[in-house]
Formats: sequence, structure tokens, C-alpha cells
Amino acid sequence: MLLCGWRLQKNLAAKFKSLSHKDHALYSKVLNLPFVTCSQKFDAILQEIRQSEDVTENEEDYLKEKLKEKQKWAKSATKSQFSGGVCVTSRIEGLHGVLKRHLNATSSLNKLFNCFRQLEKMQIKKFEEEFKRHSRQAENFDANPLKEIKQKYSEYIYKKICPKFSKSLNYILEPNGRSTVSW
Repeated sequence: MLLCGWRLQKNLAAKFKSLSHKDHALYSKVLNLPFVTCSQKFDAILQEIRQSEDVTENEEDYLKEKLKEKQKWAKSATKSQFSGGVCVTSRIEGLHGVLKRHLNATSSLNKLFNCFRQLEKMQIKKFEEEFKRHSRQAENFDANPLKEIKQKYSEYIYKKICPKFSKSLNYILEPNGRSTVSW
């Protein structure tokens, strides 16, 4: 079970509100903590937070409690778990909203499946638009060795997973603050 990054970010904003007035740059880093994908960068930010004199004891205690379950919310820890690209509940809630608009307690099973098909088409269209913006990944899309996924799973799953596999197969590293390195 993963925790919603957006909700955690809102809680961090509330708990670290006093830091926003003292050190806004560090406050921004605290807020982005749930979405940092590089574990070294995550650890560096944590060290910076711990060394800061502007962080209160209550804020530090809150962060320590949250770090006990970081495998449920920190992208640097959750990226090894399959989540279908969802790290915030708003995406799921948005899909639930679509279902609620089209279905009710008396909806037929056929209508339910048609609604699922419409949702899947909508997600595929959104993903295709997003995917076209990433030209390097688009070049490798058809050459991806994971054709088995396309045969076994829906088109949406295939198109959502392929760029991540392509990125990992191309050994693209996270930026370290200075520049992006790719091999």
C-alpha cells in the first residue's frame, strides 16, 4: 500500500510552515521530498534538513515519524514497486469521478464495461500526447524488447510501462544537481 504523495506534501506544508518564513529554499526541498526519485538526492536533502538550525524539534520529530514508513511514500523508495505510475490519489479519484458521472446503482454490467473501455481510451490518448513530448523515448518505442507485455496486457498498460523500461534500458541517470548524465 502506497500513501498519496500529494496528501503527504500538504501535511509537510502544514507541519513545516514556520520553516517557510526562515529558509524558503529548504522549505521547498521539504515539500518536494515525496517526489524525489534519486535515493542519494533524497538522503542529501534529509541531511540538509537535519543540519539546519531553522528546523524546530517538532518538525524534526514529525519527519522522523514519517521516515519510519518512507517505503510507502518516498518515490526514491517506492520506485521498485509497481504502481502503474500513480503516486497521488488524485489520479484515482479523478477516475472514480468519471465512473460516478456515468454509472449508478442500476447500471447494467454492459454499461460498466463500456465505461471502463472509455476510461482506458481516455488514458491511452492522454498518455500518447505525453509520450510524443519525449522524442528520445518515442524513437525507442517500437524497438522495445518487451513485446510480451503488449500481447498479454491492455494497450494502456503497455504504453504506460514501455517508456519506463526504455528509460531503464538506456541507463538514463537522475540529475545530480549539476547536469543530467546518460550513458
